Amino acid sequence: MKKLFLSLTLAAAMIFGLNSNVNAQLEDGSLAPDWTLTDINGTTWNLYTLLDEGYDVFLDFSAVWCGPCWSYHNSGNLEMLYEEYGPDGTNEVMVFYIEGDGASTIDELNGIGAGTQGDWVTGTPYPIILTQAGYPSYQAVSDYQIAYFPTIYRVCQNRIVDEVGQVSTAALYASIDDCAAATVNVDPSILTYNGPVASCGEVPIEVTIQNMGFNELTSCTITAFADGAEVASLDWTGSLGTYEIATVDVGSFTPASANVELSIEITSADDNDVNNVITTNLTYEDNITQIIHVEIKTDDYPTETRWEIVDESTGDVVAEDGPYTNAEKNEIVFNEDVVLPALGCYTFTCYDSYGDGITGSGYYKLFDANGDLISQGMENIKYIKSDALKVNSNVAISDNSVINGMSVYPNPANDQVTVSLDMTASADVTVTVVNMYGASIETTTAGTLVAGANNFTVNTATLANGVYFIQVTGDNVNNTVQFTVLH
Repeated sequence: MKKLFLSLTLAAAMIFGLNSNVNAQLEDGSLAPDWTLTDINGTTWNLYTLLDEGYDVFLDFSAVWCGPCWSYHNSGNLEMLYEEYGPDGTNEVMVFYIEGDGASTIDELNGIGAGTQGDWVTGTPYPIILTQAGYPSYQAVSDYQIAYFPTIYRVCQNRIVDEVGQVSTAALYASIDDCAAATVNVDPSILTYNGPVASCGEVPIEVTIQNMGFNELTSCTITAFADGAEVASLDWTGSLGTYEIATVDVGSFTPASANVELSIEITSADDNDVNNVITTNLTYEDNITQIIHVEIKTDDYPTETRWEIVDESTGDVVAEDGPYTNAEKNEIVFNEDVVLPALGCYTFTCYDSYGDGITGSGYYKLFDANGDLISQGMENIKYIKSDALKVNSNVAISDNSVINGMSVYPNPANDQVTVSLDMTASADVTVTVVNMYGASIETTTAGTLVAGANNFTVNTATLANGVYFIQVTGDNVNNTVQFTVLH
């Protein structure tokens, strides 16, 4: 989807001489996704092969209709970079134009038609790649999280990517100095941590290691520490040439508190220990009630927003909504209680498919049953934002001052279930049957219940087999109990 406000932002950036780093895309220092693409002349290229051959690679993600892209293309900076430092020059770099709009055509690249700024092909010495939405060629655009055009990336030989922006040939070439390079013989390094950063269950400790030494890397010891205490260790063996990488499963552990510093280190001897450690904070929200409240307000692009709640122990999605429709623009479209099926660990994740977050007045907010804010997100969502929830209370809220106890029987139920309430005072009560996804199935008014024992029945004959909740609400009353229907 082409967003006009992004094009206007880029146009303003060009007018005022700004770089294109207005919004972050792939985070600088990320591991560059590999790709294999065929250019318009039929030559197939693989990114990692070029890196292994000693090239630093520059990627120009542009679109044929993009005015700022056309201006930078005609500046000749990438052309001069390629001619002076490419295969026919000093043989240090490669440059690619990658058409980022998956609907563009070869005619438009050649300047034919009203949907193009001009002829992009004539006079361009470096390869041009035409991507097509729905085909494997478009995966690179997705993998590199292109949110605006042009996006100019530099990929170092060690596979690290940075956005360098629309700068001069001299600045492009000088940026290579920022690339880490092999300097010693034996140098295993930890490149990235790939595990979750929000979890209260068993956490897999996965890292990407890289050989930053001249010698073949065949072994190293990797140890993980949680708040300084060892929680996992692995004696890795394999075969990595210079700059080659491997994904390593070090082990797993369960965090002992809601905020843990996880440090993964190469603890075996090598010639350079500067790149041996990576750290991250692992967090979760503690003491969460089984009923939580989810509120979503969309922005101008509701079709980009969706969310889900996943049971960490099973991987099952227990609640979800979105993407929303354009008719739901700038509206609160989900404002409901969600009843989680059991105590345990859950992950709430909000996704924005475009990567600019829920902008403007849009947001998501997550509350526990006491009304306390658990989590919220707006522009800081980017593509994804997650929060782990440790659910250890099956009472809806703490204010149940008129209830001594609540139970249901029989459980499992068939045609009906009896709700038993022990009240310390009279109260007007409403009874709601809720399914395991938080949707209300039936709501009835039980009337005024008196102090002491109260029993009333709920019809379950029409309910499908499964897990449900009965939620009792009223003045100073808000309690929930789980039951099962089995016909």
